[in-house]
Amino acid sequence: MFAKEIIVLAVDDEPDVLSVTKLALSSMKVGGLPLKVYAAGSKAEAIELLNGPLGSQRRGISRIAVAFIDVVMETDHAGLELCQYIRETMGNKITQIYVRTGQPGVAPERAVIDRYDITGYLAKVEATEDKLYSLVRSGIRSALVVGLSLGLSEATAALINASRSREQMAAVLTYFVASLQRDPQGEPLQTVDVRMCCISDGQVIGGDWNEDDAAALAMRDRLAARPATPVGTSGDTSYVTDGNDFLIQVAAGPDAADMALLARGTVPAPEIELQLLGRFTRSFAALWQNAATPERELVTA
Repeated sequence: MFAKEIIVLAVDDEPDVLSVTKLALSSMKVGGLPLKVYAAGSKAEAIELLNGPLGSQRRGISRIAVAFIDVVMETDHAGLELCQYIRETMGNKITQIYVRTGQPGVAPERAVIDRYDITGYLAKVEATEDKLYSLVRSGIRSALVVGLSLGLSEATAALINASRSREQMAAVLTYFVASLQRDPQGEPLQTVDVRMCCISDGQVIGGDWNEDDAAALAMRDRLAARPATPVGTSGDTSYVTDGNDFLIQVAAGPDAADMALLARGTVPAPEIELQLLGRFTRSFAALWQNAATPERELVTA
């Protein structure tokens, strides 16, 4: 939704296999976004990439949507050890991993999938361009949903911890949006463009719009005039889209504050992501409603 490209990792000790994989994938687009393919010729090279340019600021969060990993490299099980490193050492449950092998007997399919939390298993003779596209497309969709769900659950937990103060909640939201745009060293990522903020009672209360508040409010008003699609069954939450722009709206009520989440993606947001963001915004609206105002903090101090 906010990415400029989708990252795929290919790990294989056969240079020809890597070259063919990069050639096939680099010409593809999924959801309107090009694929950026990183290649490693060994388990050690892959780990160096994972802890370097492909790393994340937060444990368990990954920038890699899909990985194709050869089983037999430095050793007969180097690829499986790499899968274990990704899942267990790095805590990465987001990346969709497909193991590839030219020697199926070395690692029986069911045993690999069960033991190493693998998305799929692919014999190298099956790796046609159409097959790769099918696996990449389905893997990307799963990775995006899992990644967004984990990210929003982390943000919700942080908002709950900060929910005694609206000022602290706004700071948590701003930090969360900022963290989506930084690499492990804290430098701005060139591969994402995150414009997202929350608005309540006519004021921008947190996030990063990269423009002035008046521009965000004007865009909110423009989108709010369009037909909306409901989120869930509560009846107070809906979303509106216009190209890459979207607005999540929560109507004020007894247990929720007036709240809007405004965003501009790099591509149109998928329905499932809008539904997830809708539920997050509804939770935020409820926490915001119950958060202590400065006056209440003075009373309880």
